[in-house]
Amino acid sequence: MLKEKAKPCAGLSEKVLNEMYSDGYSPKSVDHHVRPIYNRLARYCEEHFEGMYSVDAGEAFIRTIQRKNQSKEQTDLNRNSIERLNHALDGDFHWRPAKSKLKPYAASCYDAVVARYEAYLIQTGKTITNTRRHIHLIADFLSHMESAGITSLPMIKAEHIHERFAAANDKAGFRKAVKMFFRYACKYGLVENDNSRWIPTVPRHRPIPSVYTKDEIERILDSIDRTTSLGKRNYCMILIAARLGIRSCDIAGLKLEDIRHREGLIRIMQQKTDIPVEYPILDEIAEALKDYLDNARPGSDLPHVFLTQPRPAASALSTQGIYAVVSGAIARAGIDMSSRRHGAHALRSSLASHLLADGKTYPEIQQVLGHASPDAARHYIRVEAERLRECAIEVPVFPNELIAYFQERR
Repeated sequence: MLKEKAKPCAGLSEKVLNEMYSDGYSPKSVDHHVRPIYNRLARYCEEHFEGMYSVDAGEAFIRTIQRKNQSKEQTDLNRNSIERLNHALDGDFHWRPAKSKLKPYAASCYDAVVARYEAYLIQTGKTITNTRRHIHLIADFLSHMESAGITSLPMIKAEHIHERFAAANDKAGFRKAVKMFFRYACKYGLVENDNSRWIPTVPRHRPIPSVYTKDEIERILDSIDRTTSLGKRNYCMILIAARLGIRSCDIAGLKLEDIRHREGLIRIMQQKTDIPVEYPILDEIAEALKDYLDNARPGSDLPHVFLTQPRPAASALSTQGIYAVVSGAIARAGIDMSSRRHGAHALRSSLASHLLADGKTYPEIQQVLGHASPDAARHYIRVEAERLRECAIEVPVFPNELIAYFQERR
């Protein structure tokens, strides 16, 4: 690698971050861990290297931020972040650090079940990191079941689940993982009844949904260059998310067989709820799908609709990749997203809010979004200030005698 090679630091680091999204890194890894380092590096390069990044600039930066009592994790993160930029200087935007030895899953008589479930999760489009975190929870849970003398899934009862739930440090994580597992087990005949209904709920704050106006949605779509293969794919994905409100996990898992062109429908089994749902293929979506499938989709035997660019082979686009596509399009449209979420779910919540503003009922919105609970759509009323004002009661006019009475009692 040539030491004198240099490129603008801000542009180089931003491209690396975008490629990390495309490679399946989670938003937390990119935005919370790596991005702050690159922001600090950009300021450093502005002060000392006229805004240019080189291998020498990276080494100087590392020496500046190194601390005596710094954890090994932070040291490795700093080094790996700089190493990514060094490879990017030579055009390699997909470098990954050597993997450390993976922590093995808890062993039990359920190992075969765990292995099949892991393969299933990967097939649905979950990242390796997300899948391993999820499987660790399930393997630990099933290992505890075996130690309690419960050696088959049908033997697991509500009291066993409650006991492990009470002992879990991360109750929300436990609930999510075990609930998904038992839904899978019921769906594929490993148990007769869906034990997920026995898992206690975890009270949590639900943030107000992020909403983009109809004009902003159109600006996002217009910002995409549809003359390129990547642009055709991205436009089609964002259009589906914005017009139909399909979840990013279902867009990532969308298969060619799910698109029924003759019927004018998209039919999927929702990953989150295991509820089948049909979406109409609107004319503009049909046009975008045809343009992408005929002119831009890489040649591949994969059944998934949306694929990555071949490097050297294409793969199914992950939910993190979809997040990067949507977030990048919003940024390129020049829309302020500092106080709003900026992934595919923001497009979904925007659609719900627009439907509500257009006078649609909760059952109608529930049907469009594929919600399992009839109350789920009520979550979006919190962003509809104008509709709330319609429910406001005018302040009554108090008689002078009543006002005098309260003033005397003060």
